[in-house]
Amino acid sequence: MACCPRLEKRIRDILDSSYCTFILSLFATILSFADPITDILTLVEFYREDHKTWFAVGLAFVVLPCVPFLILMWSVDRSVKETFLCGFNPFSAAWVRLRICWKNFKKCCWDDNSNDDYEDLNDHSNWARLVEAVLESAPQFIIQLYAMSVQQDPVKIIQMISLPVSFLSLAWAFTAFDSDDDSGILEHCNVKQKVVLFVNYLFVLSSRLFAVTFFTVTYKWWIISVLMIHSVLILIVDTIWSYRIQASVFEGWSSYNAVIAPALVFCLTWLRDDMSLTWSNAGTAAEEARVNQRMLSFSNILFVIENCTMIIVFYRFSPFSNTWYSLPVTVCVCSFSVIGAVARVAHLYFVTKNQTRTMLTVQYNRKITQPRLVMNQAGESTKGDSRSDMMTEYVSYV
Repeated sequence: MACCPRLEKRIRDILDSSYCTFILSLFATILSFADPITDILTLVEFYREDHKTWFAVGLAFVVLPCVPFLILMWSVDRSVKETFLCGFNPFSAAWVRLRICWKNFKKCCWDDNSNDDYEDLNDHSNWARLVEAVLESAPQFIIQLYAMSVQQDPVKIIQMISLPVSFLSLAWAFTAFDSDDDSGILEHCNVKQKVVLFVNYLFVLSSRLFAVTFFTVTYKWWIISVLMIHSVLILIVDTIWSYRIQASVFEGWSSYNAVIAPALVFCLTWLRDDMSLTWSNAGTAAEEARVNQRMLSFSNILFVIENCTMIIVFYRFSPFSNTWYSLPVTVCVCSFSVIGAVARVAHLYFVTKNQTRTMLTVQYNRKITQPRLVMNQAGESTKGDSRSDMMTEYVSYV
């Protein structure tokens, strides 16, 4: 049994090494380029097969993320030429990942530890991939799964490739965003927590996307009304909670951020379960954790209710309800929704609890050690002074 701690430490050292960081960064870069490429090739197949509606909708969701990409590139103070060349195209997030991969490669091979703009690049990459995931990967997954469900033609190989690539890119982007130190809600995640987070997203995203897709098979464009109602409800509840805790939601924000942030939250809440305008300005860390826990729980409850309702409507009223996959899909969506919601809420609860315990331990140790340090410093600097002067300095510090 003595070898287990050493083995665990060895595995942790390997995972935290620059080589592992470079390999993961290379995989994320390849995935970032593969996702839009396979989506575009699938759209070419739609056009060749004369599926003009699927082609038009898919093309719209390839172009749509380019506007937020341009805004993100402009917000990080890039030049005008770089902003338009690297920002307004479907590969904007991939180019940022490529730059990060190159920096990790130099760190791995030549021990280049220069971090001039690494943090800014990483933050830009996480937000760009989040926008790409919600506005491109998720819609493309829904369109392609919808096409595979209703088309009479044989499913093409590129569709089989593009579908899992879009889903994997979506889950990977959400995991990277949540585990980031600056923008994520789970700060300083270790490797095990990232694995658990990734598995949670596999359940949450698969149940959500399959429910939305097969509801769309039955009621087509009515899915937009369902998602709009969900987003509006989340914003209303978020506003009520911010009013009750008297949180200054837009305190310190520019007029630009005050307009962009609510619009971004409105667009992301249909798929993300932790988007809130309140938790980052709720006050103390404990209040932020409490607000975030409530928003996560409420969103996942809505997800379970909506997913189960949509897939049951498909199973009972869809013309495709007599197909071989209707019952397995219904069972998987309902079960995965419950499992994913419980796992997400429980994971956030335990991680937040551990972080709070660690923070309180650090504060307690600081309170214990700092007065002793002051006493020692006072004793060394006041050897000729009276003991009452030393006690006066100690009491004034405490």
